[in-house]
Amino acid sequence: MANGAEKLNKSSTRSIYGDYLLMLTVPCFTAYWYYGVRSLLVVAASVASAVITDMLAGIVINKKINTGDPGSIFTGAAIAMMMPSGIPYYVPVFASVFAVAVVKVPFGGSLKAPFVPAAAGFAFASVCFSDKVFDYTAGLRGSLFGATSLGSMLMSGRAVYIGESSVYDIVGGNVAGPMGTGCALLMVACAFYLLIRRPKALVSSVSFIAVCVLMVALFPRVTASFRTNLVSELCSGSLLFAAVFFVTDPVTQPEKIINKIIYGAVCGAICMAMRLLGAYEEPVCFAVLLANAFRPILDSAINNIPQFGKKASRKEVRAE
Repeated sequence: MANGAEKLNKSSTRSIYGDYLLMLTVPCFTAYWYYGVRSLLVVAASVASAVITDMLAGIVINKKINTGDPGSIFTGAAIAMMMPSGIPYYVPVFASVFAVAVVKVPFGGSLKAPFVPAAAGFAFASVCFSDKVFDYTAGLRGSLFGATSLGSMLMSGRAVYIGESSVYDIVGGNVAGPMGTGCALLMVACAFYLLIRRPKALVSSVSFIAVCVLMVALFPRVTASFRTNLVSELCSGSLLFAAVFFVTDPVTQPEKIINKIIYGAVCGAICMAMRLLGAYEEPVCFAVLLANAFRPILDSAINNIPQFGKKASRKEVRAE
């Protein structure tokens, strides 16, 4: 069966990743606002390593070098956004090199990679450099909880009182955490932009968030009100960032609406289960990768159901 990548062409891919890069300017601005010039240097190092790796890989495999591939630029920038501001430069560099050299290039590039390269790069960094990837001691000054992130408090089961003023701080990103993913308000703004540009892509994101909310209600990690648990979970780490930028990935996301819904739900369930039981403060990228692996099984299972699969051979769904 053809996957979503085969429906895309270079022109549509440039347009889609162009939208993602435009949206990424929002968290980049947030990172600069809270953390200063160093945040932009981290982004530059990560993007440069992704682009250079792509160029070198093209030379090795005798492929025409595409210096303007937006997929590599997006990969490097997205990885940087999920890092703390004080991260040593070599961590996002290694993560970007891994994402491009191991996940993107061997499968034929941005149009054919079965996994989201940026998610794979961050997962690689989480395993190899966990002490640095989740170290927020160089956090923003005057943040709500100092250098302590919401994710670490949830992981340790520490209850946090969230009043009206602290809700504003949290959704505005004034808490220690990844330098470009903490402002929930701006993530929602990015989602609205994507709603205008590719509305069907957000179907998976909606089911992803819905399952996360359901699991917060059923399995709260701290003894506190539902509002406190919900705000803490959704605004911690890179959950909303992944919902907007990774779950909607045009290559790995299913095409049919029912598949999109199940795909997002599976990703949300895996993410929250790993938050409850896993060893990492933020496992959303691992959840995305596992959902990517689940996607072919999902497509096959749905297509074997008569009412969903009978028109699969004739229906061509254009990329959003």
